[in-house]
Amino acid sequence: MTDHPAFVAYDYLTIAAPRELESLHADTYRNFGWDLESRAFDPRRPGTVVLKIKRDRRVKNRAAVMALQRRCAAALDSIAQLERSKSAAALQVSLGFGIVGSALMAVSVFAITDWDLPALTVIAGALGLLGWTAGYFSHARVQARRAAAVAPLIDEQYEVVYATSEEAATLLAGADA
Repeated sequence: MTDHPAFVAYDYLTIAAPRELESLHADTYRNFGWDLESRAFDPRRPGTVVLKIKRDRRVKNRAAVMALQRRCAAALDSIAQLERSKSAAALQVSLGFGIVGSALMAVSVFAITDWDLPALTVIAGALGLLGWTAGYFSHARVQARRAAAVAPLIDEQYEVVYATSEEAATLLAGADA
């Protein structure tokens, strides 16, 4: 008589995570009983990693673990969104300065070619260059300010991730005992 392995039904889940948060996602979901099956880069979204994970469907305390997992997933999404907001705000400000600088440069060109106003050409051109320069230098400053502003919010979300992961690991370990 041969020994047949016990039947195991699995839940499968696919997660898209920012590349810089890939390890956090993989480690966090492991605390919820998930095993990493594969990882791949998403060609449609650069900087994104797709994690395929699976877990035994017969996990005990399933409802409690799933509720914790949903709370944790929301915190992980919030962390990713806050991280993106650091560079997004800086990009918006620098683009604004760049657009204003470009508009002033266009005024400078029209002032000399169509309107024959050399004084306006010099003033608008100088202000246009100043706008471009301000856009370049403002990016780092705005990014640093935004990073300082969102750091406590990100830390708060990390605490949610750690607390829910610890509680889920405890529930799963208690299920095995």
